This record gives sequence, structure tokens and C-alpha cells, in this order.
Amino acid sequence: MDQSENNNIYGNVKECVIFFENGTQKVFSSSRKKGELTVYVLNHRIGDTGFVKMVLKHYKGVNSLPEFAARCKFNSTKTFTRHFKQKFNTTPKQWLLLIRKNEVVYYLENTDYPLKKIVSLLGFTSTSHLRDFCIKRTGLTPEKIREMKREGYT
Repeated sequence: MDQSENNNIYGNVKECVIFFENGTQKVFSSSRKKGELTVYVLNHRIGDTGFVKMVLKHYKGVNSLPEFAARCKFNSTKTFTRHFKQKFNTTPKQWLLLIRKNEVVYYLENTDYPLKKIVSLLGFTSTSHLRDFCIKRTGLTPEKIREMKREGYT
């Protein structure tokens, strides 16, 4: 299964209704007063959600696998990676790259933030680093991603 098809950020959402297996539901709505609603859909395997919640709580700003494992209270990167693969069907590194790519594309397509602000928000070292990341992960420069969105190609 291609993880990129199941992990998406949806911006400028008016309303999101989540239906749970037990029949309950939760409605999230946006308004000018509350601000914009952004929904991130994350695909993971069924089972103990404790590990998934821990990953989601600690992934921001992670710079290495040992750091990620430690933040999630694992002493061994091998054990962490094994658990991660069981829940997310991919490696921590590939997942982080996918999440980061989705976040970059979201900010470029849905905000007018200067590249320097996106660099700061997402933990890149420079605008050159962001540019290189975009080219490697999407085949496009940040400017081209924005241009394509404005022209309605995305």
C-alpha cells in the first residue's frame, strides 16, 4: 500500500465529521472566529493506539532516529523501528520524510508565508535546504509548487 495515498493534509476545511466504530461521532467545524480547520489523515494499522499517540506527540522537530526513539521512551532504535513498522507499515525515516513533505506542500499551497517562515516552522536549516528538499521529494521548487496551486494544477 502506498502510504502517500493515505496520509494527507486537508486545509481550509469547513467541517469534518468523524464516525467511530462504536457509533458515536465527533464534528469539527471552522469559523472566522475560531480560525481555519486543517485535517491531517494518518493511516496506521489497527491495534494499541498508545504507540501511535506517542509517535504523534513527539515527532515534531526530530532530527535523528535515536532522538525519535528516545522521545518515545525507547532505549533501542531497533525495537522502536520494529514497533513503528508494525503500526505504520513503513520505517520511521520514510514516515518522517512523508510527513515533512506533506507539511511543506501544505504551507506552500495554502499560505502566503515567506520561505524563511516555513523554514523556521518546519525545522529546516535554510531556504536552500527547503528548496533542495522540495526538488528531491516533489520534483518541483517551492516557487513552482505555489505557482501550480495558483494556476489550479494541484
